[in-house]
Amino acid sequence: MSHVSTSDVIERHVATALDRHRDAAGFVRLVAAELPPRERTPWVRMADALERGDAAAGTAAATRSIGCWIPLFASQARDTRLSVRLLQTAARPTTASGPWPLLWYLAAITTLALGLLVVLSLTVIPAFQGIISDFGVDPPIITEWVLRLPALLASVWQPLLAAAGVIALPWWLATRGAARSAATATAFTRTLARLIAADVPANEALALASHAAGVRPVDPAAPRRPLGYAAAAATEFAPRTAAVLLDAIADCHDDRSRGRLGLGQWLLGPVLVSVVGLIVGLVTLALFLPLIRLVTDLS
Repeated sequence: MSHVSTSDVIERHVATALDRHRDAAGFVRLVAAELPPRERTPWVRMADALERGDAAAGTAAATRSIGCWIPLFASQARDTRLSVRLLQTAARPTTASGPWPLLWYLAAITTLALGLLVVLSLTVIPAFQGIISDFGVDPPIITEWVLRLPALLASVWQPLLAAAGVIALPWWLATRGAARSAATATAFTRTLARLIAADVPANEALALASHAAGVRPVDPAAPRRPLGYAAAAATEFAPRTAAVLLDAIADCHDDRSRGRLGLGQWLLGPVLVSVVGLIVGLVTLALFLPLIRLVTDLS
């Protein structure tokens, strides 16, 4: 399979799209108006290029943000499915969420645990320390540890924060890379399926899909992420069959991406919630043990 210049492929397909779909400019502008401001600009540029038939502006816009142009590349003139494809593309997130929901969830739980410790150290523990001292009760070992907690936190909070960052950074990078790679493979394979189904030559479809996914051009003769061996083999079939196979492969990548993050949230979330509950329970038990002993002795 011969290699092609991605810039030449984009320029050629933009020119074809402008010739086929100039009447879609109004619809594209309506779609752009419904998008959030940070996602609107590529669609407005595409609508402007379609209205003016400006190939240079269209090529520049597609090179910068090709995702919204894929439905035009994958549709014939007067294709009744173009509007649906444009809406589906607009509704699809521009970037994968990756591990961010999980990271925010874990950060919230960790912050809650630390916040509880700080509040207890500043309010409840000093009050109990005064009560225990006034009554001259000999506290158990666990209570002594809890009473030393405010001084301990004041002396080690900076090293603890640094250690948390050192531990969290590699985990975050690993989670982010795993989720992004699967999400990138999903976007690449889905785009490739649409282009192959539209009878775009395989080498040009690979170049466009690589550009849309933000990866280096791939070669079916030596598959590498995001083009796996299964997707490379699928491109050898007739276009309709290849598109079905590629969509199924994209679904597998999507399930794997969601599964990684879902497992992390399912496993780590309850563990952290349990840790928070354990901390609060131990502190409460440790503070009330001397009072229970005092009441027992008085009775």
